[in-house]
Amino acid sequence: MRKIVGVLIALIASLAVVQSANAEITSVFNGKLPCVTTPSGVRECSGPGGSPSDAPASNKADERTVESWDGTPIDINVAFPDADKFGDGPYPMAMYFHGFGGGKEGFGGDLKRFTDMGMAAFSMTERGFKFSCGEANAITALETAGKNCDNGFIHLMDTRYEVRDAQYFAGVLADEGLVQPTKIASVGASYGGGKSMALASLRNRIMLPDGKLADWKSPNGKAMEIAVAAPIVPWTDFAYALVPNGTVLDYTVHGPYGTKFGVMKAAIINALFGAGDNFSGDHGKPVNPMWDIRGWRNMMAAGESYDTPTAHLMLEEMTTHHSSYYIDDSIPPAPLIIAEGFTDDLFPVDEALRYYNKTKTKHPDSTVGLLFADIGHPRAPLGGDSAQGREVDKEMGFQIVEEWFSHYLLGQGSKPVAGMKIKTQVCPYEVPSGGPYDAASWAALAPGEIRLSDPTARVIETTGGLTSVASKFTTLFDGCTQVPETKEPGVVEYDFPVTPSGGFTLAGSPTVIADMSVENGAESQVAARLFEIKQGQERIIARGVYRPDKSGRQVFQLHGNGYRFEPGTRARLQLLPRDGGTSESGKMFSYVRPSNDQRDVKISNVEVRLPVMEAPGALNGLVKKPLKKALPAGSKLMKDFASIGSVALDGAPTSAAKATVKGKQLKVKLSCKTVNLCRTAKVTIKGAKKKGPIKTAVVAKGSKVNVASNGAKVFTFKLTAKARKLFKDSKKRVRKRGKVRVKKVKGAKKLAAKITVTAAGTSKSRSLTIKRVGRVK
Repeated sequence: MRKIVGVLIALIASLAVVQSANAEITSVFNGKLPCVTTPSGVRECSGPGGSPSDAPASNKADERTVESWDGTPIDINVAFPDADKFGDGPYPMAMYFHGFGGGKEGFGGDLKRFTDMGMAAFSMTERGFKFSCGEANAITALETAGKNCDNGFIHLMDTRYEVRDAQYFAGVLADEGLVQPTKIASVGASYGGGKSMALASLRNRIMLPDGKLADWKSPNGKAMEIAVAAPIVPWTDFAYALVPNGTVLDYTVHGPYGTKFGVMKAAIINALFGAGDNFSGDHGKPVNPMWDIRGWRNMMAAGESYDTPTAHLMLEEMTTHHSSYYIDDSIPPAPLIIAEGFTDDLFPVDEALRYYNKTKTKHPDSTVGLLFADIGHPRAPLGGDSAQGREVDKEMGFQIVEEWFSHYLLGQGSKPVAGMKIKTQVCPYEVPSGGPYDAASWAALAPGEIRLSDPTARVIETTGGLTSVASKFTTLFDGCTQVPETKEPGVVEYDFPVTPSGGFTLAGSPTVIADMSVENGAESQVAARLFEIKQGQERIIARGVYRPDKSGRQVFQLHGNGYRFEPGTRARLQLLPRDGGTSESGKMFSYVRPSNDQRDVKISNVEVRLPVMEAPGALNGLVKKPLKKALPAGSKLMKDFASIGSVALDGAPTSAAKATVKGKQLKVKLSCKTVNLCRTAKVTIKGAKKKGPIKTAVVAKGSKVNVASNGAKVFTFKLTAKARKLFKDSKKRVRKRGKVRVKKVKGAKKLAAKITVTAAGTSKSRSLTIKRVGRVK
């Protein structure tokens, strides 16, 4: 009996914090934040207003913050819809997260979108910003009130901290009976977009401080889960977004960072860095090397060499604890609609494509939609609300978010189509974007390809390029910027034909395949710009940067874009040793920081491919069927590109499955399906069986084998003596009953063999059936 009474008392105590279904919501978080009912019927819960920089308001910091799972005080807004219109709850909840340097969303902004739909709406100021242990006045007020800001510094959207903060607060609201624990949505832009990506990837899990995953449960043990997420201009690999090395390709299954420390996106990192309020080591606190953001930024700004403990620690931390791409993917993510900006130099479309390719390969039935438009960070245009991106494009994005949230949270409407939707960049910005255009996938968006090849050996010179041009194309300028067409010394350029009548629309990532060599691959860079040349003016349509290997056939891509080249314009690829200035101030505001030890980069046998919306045969044959994708060693082709296919980047010829022998010769067909130049190869053919007269001995071999690109040729090789003996007919003297007779012995008609083709240090083998088609001598 005493045990039963104890259980009843505990049950009553737990119910005491749960708001009755018909009761007015007067406070949340165990009474910490008061709520008021507005004339519209919406219940708004928050502390006193004001700016942290405003001393009287800062003294109220304790009254508007709620302690998170580790005791860090966080500034929060929560709103609930009109009960007369939508009933008493518990409600599905949409969480909205701000960008770097921002703060929690106000009730009259995007939170109103969700309460108007019948959802609870939640927003918070991330730790290290404003009232959440950010500005100095707020920290003083909080610590005076007995709250602890020791761990309240910016952790740079750490999955173990900032992401877990939101999960904890959602759990508390679920325990209070106000929100549905498995009907939670996440949306946010930039810094908040990265958080939404992580929440969707975790789905029903949390990451503990030691990096291990555990079930996401509310403080009272309720199972919690993200039902849908809409990350806006997010990163998926934070390290790659900040210091790209150019190794990620939009058509491969996997796109991990790799081993080469990349090139710092200087201008935008330096501009954003100043928006941080409280980094580890600020306000008299000790620096924690695991979150030494100032130290990491200074290390990147100092430039090469990056073979240092600090650089290695940064890459390890950023990929392990700050990037959704590397979160354990043993379960599919929550349904996702990811929006990226075509002219976003910070988080370009590569970020979404990397995640999409990996996720859809491992979890084909997962729901991942992609929306690409002229939105996001610079070089996107500055909108009327001082936010980046075209207003119409952004509003279209929010309408799509509402459609997804309505279905997955409210059960309204049919399941949204999770395909590819784009709106193309158009200049000037007064002209509406092109589209929208829909496709089943990124691959399906571009059925055609325009390309050029140039075997000429050239040099991207160490001192090439003009700072006067680079300074006009800094990230901080908008994507429609034009400068007079300028001949820059020491750079390499490739011009496409003048665009004929009808024009074409770039829809994807420009790809560069070439033989390159440089003395110090890990220290140098190749910066790339795709220009539109129009009436004596040049405009950047796509750009990128690549850390070349010391030598060999190499492939890299510029960031993808959707852009229409009108008749009379020309596309031009420009390859440079840098995309920025060389002075100290010039380095600070370069698109990417110039390398400290840049060397000449030799380049030849170049092929440039532009994916386009037009079908093969269009523009009087200028548009071709896409060639097979060039795959670096160890890479796998994303299934969306299966109809195009792939070839090894090494450039070695491939053998047919059958060969013939006659006389003293073996003939076999070799094909070159690679780009521009098929490497000179060595061919060796051996027997494939362990038993038999030929065993694994050499049948035939040859060197200096050349096949024309995209061609095929039948090669003739001399049979070895052992092979000739196997295939040719012979006579054998047989003694029977005292008489000697000559018996004919037929040579082998077929032989199972293996052919190995070696080119540029890479070998590939396949089975080969050799058939005798005539007399072998």
